[in-house]
Amino acid sequence: MDNNEITIGDSVYPYTKDGFTVYCSPLCPFDQRVLCAFKVAGVPHSTVRINIQNPPWWYGLLNPPLTTGVLRTPDGTVLNESMAIVEYVADSFPSANLMPSDAIGRAQLRMFVELFNSRFNPIIYTILTASTVERQKSQTQLLLSGAQSASIELEKQWQRPSGGGGPFWQGDRFGFAEIAVAPFLNLLVVLKHYRGMEIPRTEEYAAFNHWRSAVSKDPSFAEVRPADDDVIAAFGKLVI
Repeated sequence: MDNNEITIGDSVYPYTKDGFTVYCSPLCPFDQRVLCAFKVAGVPHSTVRINIQNPPWWYGLLNPPLTTGVLRTPDGTVLNESMAIVEYVADSFPSANLMPSDAIGRAQLRMFVELFNSRFNPIIYTILTASTVERQKSQTQLLLSGAQSASIELEKQWQRPSGGGGPFWQGDRFGFAEIAVAPFLNLLVVLKHYRGMEIPRTEEYAAFNHWRSAVSKDPSFAEVRPADDDVIAAFGKLVI
């Protein structure tokens, strides 16, 4: 789609008229969530790349917090939180089946995603920024505990009708759970490179590793997934 302009007082910013515009930094995992949601749902959209270290002058008018992973909807509403945007896409395009249709299934899905939001995703950053070996080791154990808990939840889900035996949370459908978590699973290559840390190939992590492998091969995520070398270089700035 072609970009157009909308006036904000005496200022302008690029957007797509009557369409969806995503403002993003493609190396950011939160932004990858948003891009992946649109890819999986098959919703046309345009993207405007933002260098968050040196954003364009108009970006603070569009999004005062100056975060990326921002969506402008066709009616001009601006959303700037990745999980909220993914839910918006799921609710706005129910035929894409990004989430279960029943309340229990949706609650179980949210609990699984929250497990990662609290016990996996932030710990990756903590391991990278840890200044002592002791701190790295203690945080690594927390990450492994989170991965093991995820493995248990995946095994439970795959025994439910909605799980259909995997390999994704919703059986053979790459959906909300994968959209929310895939960009952070991709950061495990950074931990391996800088900290020599990997998820063990043992039985207690078998479901997690099976799921991770399926996620990494999905064509929708492949379209927004940055090259490993680029991710390693970008996140190297965090390493102490």
